[in-house]
Amino acid sequence: SMLCYRLIGFSFPVQTGAANYIVQVAKGSCDNEAQFKKNIVTTAPTKTNRVIAEVPAFGAQYTWRITIVYNGNKMAKSPMYHFGTIMTPDVDPAISRLRVLTAAQKYKDAYVLLDGARVMYNMKGEPVWFLPGTEQQRNQAAYPRDLKITPQGTLTFLTGGQPYEITYNGDISWLYRGNKPNHSVDSFHHEFTRLHNGHYMAMRYENDKIPVPAYKDSIPHNANDSSRFYQNIHCNAIAEYDKDNRVVWHWSGFDYLKHSDLFSHYSNSSVFDIKDLHENSFYFDEKNKFLYISFRNISRIIKIRYPEGDVVNTYGPVYTSGTSKMTNDLFCFQHSIRHSPNGYLYLYNNNTCGKDHTPTVMKLREPAHGKTGLEKIWEYRCTIDGPESTDTSLHFNSGGNVIELSDQDLIVSMSTPFCKVFIVSREKKILWSAIPEKYNASKQQWVQPVELYRASIITNRKDLEQLIWNSEK
Repeated sequence: SMLCYRLIGFSFPVQTGAANYIVQVAKGSCDNEAQFKKNIVTTAPTKTNRVIAEVPAFGAQYTWRITIVYNGNKMAKSPMYHFGTIMTPDVDPAISRLRVLTAAQKYKDAYVLLDGARVMYNMKGEPVWFLPGTEQQRNQAAYPRDLKITPQGTLTFLTGGQPYEITYNGDISWLYRGNKPNHSVDSFHHEFTRLHNGHYMAMRYENDKIPVPAYKDSIPHNANDSSRFYQNIHCNAIAEYDKDNRVVWHWSGFDYLKHSDLFSHYSNSSVFDIKDLHENSFYFDEKNKFLYISFRNISRIIKIRYPEGDVVNTYGPVYTSGTSKMTNDLFCFQHSIRHSPNGYLYLYNNNTCGKDHTPTVMKLREPAHGKTGLEKIWEYRCTIDGPESTDTSLHFNSGGNVIELSDQDLIVSMSTPFCKVFIVSREKKILWSAIPEKYNASKQQWVQPVELYRASIITNRKDLEQLIWNSEK
């Protein structure tokens, strides 16, 4: 086998009468006892017929075997088996790295997945897994987005407008094969999630020309033709699919647009002026049956009831006839919305409308029944470390995310142009932080060209083992 990881699940048949087993791994392609013993790099004892162990490096050949220990200390050795780990630029330490700024203590055994980097790292910044090529030729320009573990112990992500579910080995376990939306760039985008019921929920583009509200124009011909004025409107749908690619639930951005306050929004020329709401995040609260959808370009979040699809609440500015400018003093160009088990909303606020454009992470309380506004109860202002901190051009227009961990700690990705990833406590103490970087050979220095959109994390051993052992099924 040639592996895209060095954190490996070794499994073997149960041996009758065995008290325990010892898995040993030697570096190189060994073919005799002396050579094997001389090059042992990993020893992993286990009482069961499988164990997870780590090998030192990518781009290397390895030999492994099992020593079976019977009652009375009698031992037997299996034959020697061989495998290798693949080296790519994504995990080559001379080309790519995750530079740790603040070492982890509380989460020292966790693993982070960075979508633009295509790598899973341990908290020391060492790569342990990378995303291999899909059945399509991997395009370096088509950076994966929203790479994360599923409740079923697999991985999902988006790349090139296509949603994928893969195993830890990189084998495709689900790929959308239905009718693709008609869009020149991407079909699916931003968010792709596998639900606890086994279905898949995704955001997808829908383009259409629709008649917009009548408008007044000083040119008589235009005024007479206003009832037949069309615009190409860029909207999105959120769809839920079963494993056979059948749509089992659908929410239409067009329906929302046409029946919302947004049709009252006009430009200075009195023409309908919203062509792209830019839906960029959703979160499905499966327990309480609500869906939250984030619209970047109008700095709005809506809450809809599932499966009915009706809007329960709108968070952000509401337009009235004649409104020509949007303002939102609470958040602006947000990229990630999440609902926590204790009932709060979290969002990553790019804060593009703010004076200093510094992104913030916000914890919000939803209003009581019949009310509309969100209440900000906690906020963390992100920081930029190093020489970039004096760069006034660092405006964060898109990207970034936040996920709540135990004890209400948060993992945050700041996205481009400064891709710091960090964990912050509710007391606003940084528990871990790091920056993914690439080496620029011409400049002979490490730089940050990684188009990081989202980060995710595996914090417990149970989820890690499920991910690894699912690849053996």
